[in-house]
Amino acid sequence: MTDVLWAGASRDAPGELAPPRARSTSSSVWPLALILAIQFVVSLATLHNSAFQDEALYLYAGTRIVHHWLGGPAPLDHYATYFSGYPYAYPVIGGFLDMLGGLALARMFSLVCMLGVTSMVYVITNKLFQRPAAVFASAIFGSTGVVLFVGRLATFDALCLFLIALAAAMAVLGGGGSLWWVMATGPLLVLAIGAKYAGMLFVLPVLGLLAVVAADCLGWDAAIGRVAAAASAFVFSLVVAYVVMDKAALHAIAGSTTNRAVGLREQRMKLFTHVLQMGGLIWLIALIGLVLLMRHKGRRLLGLLLFGASWLAPVYHIYAREPVSLDKHIAYGLFFAVPLAGYALAWLSGYARQSLSTSDRGYWVAGCVAVLAVFTLGLHQSQVLYGEWANTSGLSYALHTQLRNGSGRIMAEDIEVARFDAKNVSQEWQWNSFYYPFYVTPSKQQLFGDPALIQAVKDRYYDLVELSFNYFPDKAYFLAQQMAVTRNYDLIAVIPFKNSYGKGHFFLWRSSLNPGQGNFTSVAQVQSKTWFKCTLRVCQP
Repeated sequence: MTDVLWAGASRDAPGELAPPRARSTSSSVWPLALILAIQFVVSLATLHNSAFQDEALYLYAGTRIVHHWLGGPAPLDHYATYFSGYPYAYPVIGGFLDMLGGLALARMFSLVCMLGVTSMVYVITNKLFQRPAAVFASAIFGSTGVVLFVGRLATFDALCLFLIALAAAMAVLGGGGSLWWVMATGPLLVLAIGAKYAGMLFVLPVLGLLAVVAADCLGWDAAIGRVAAAASAFVFSLVVAYVVMDKAALHAIAGSTTNRAVGLREQRMKLFTHVLQMGGLIWLIALIGLVLLMRHKGRRLLGLLLFGASWLAPVYHIYAREPVSLDKHIAYGLFFAVPLAGYALAWLSGYARQSLSTSDRGYWVAGCVAVLAVFTLGLHQSQVLYGEWANTSGLSYALHTQLRNGSGRIMAEDIEVARFDAKNVSQEWQWNSFYYPFYVTPSKQQLFGDPALIQAVKDRYYDLVELSFNYFPDKAYFLAQQMAVTRNYDLIAVIPFKNSYGKGHFFLWRSSLNPGQGNFTSVAQVQSKTWFKCTLRVCQP
């Protein structure tokens, strides 16, 4: 066997971190406790906004599912056919928490999950590179902008990443420890995939960690056996999941993850530059750690595995030219990079250079400077990310003044957030959107797409219409034209908002009391207050 990989070993290797001195449990725990406390306080104190589009969709779906389980009507939407995670996993958890304490409680669950990920970073790095590196690794991970962002987002990601982190910790602990930790790795990976199908990308890296650690501690023969045991537990758990799952999710796995159709493509160089902006500093420090590990034969495979795994998600996005969810998936990659970064910072701070005298060691100075730089940059980045979508508080207030529970139909361009904010004053069947326009005429004729929109406006089928010309600008403009031509609607509210693209307005129309006498007679009434953000083709006013 070669160099020591885990802190429980007793041998020293030249240039490696020295074994930690005996310390009390409290002195060993307080740095992590302080890091978690800072991550918790910073997240709650600095990141504030109304529900994001994905949050609104998943939490609303979860409340519908829970309500159905409690005896209510079945959801009208078959979420398993298109969600990027199993709808009976995170959405149910988030929906239940939303029913108990609203969006704030659902977001708190994500924050707790990310605190758990930071803790797993500490556990893994402590086993691989010992305590000084673990403190640095967990500190920079909890300070990263994308990590703070995911911790305040009620979506699949925080739970999925926590389960991946927990599986990785079980792999590292099980490499030289109990076989039960090894067996736990498989079910945790299956749960991570259920939380979000993108978790499939990290199955091999976690099993690779198990193999490398087990080989160093027990030899390659034992390592192969342990990987086989973990893989068997994974396959068995996967079979159980397949038996009990809604088979429609198999279509969603392909459509949302493995064979996803990219609607809005971005230039690869621009995506690569963005990846470097969001995590480049940590990857640079991790690269230094990798170079340091390459000096020691027994550490090379570990370093290459961690650094390579950290680039899986970003490289996929760059290859597919897919900007959607890139920021969230960067957090997945940084989880694998920070142990190397922690090792590098510990080395730069003097902990790995045993030839230096105690009085000459820099200790925490160099590492603290790097952590402070990551924290300063991360704090700014998280606030920018959290302000990218429009605050819908004003729209929510306007809708609450108009909606009647179980009465009237609403066409909403921003249906996810509008429906979520108004879930206490409306029913699911009242809502319509541009995703699938349809209308059944009084003569029972079924219309779809633009013909459905045209006839529905003529018949004043929609009691309320909400447009922002933001997500579906071409469809929104088309519908606004129809309302202006028929003069069947009154423009009753114009609510300003600001997002990452600039300033705009939510517009709210109500069916006029008398057909053909509405106050909305020309699209020019909204053209002066909005812009048309067309992504796939140019909108002509």
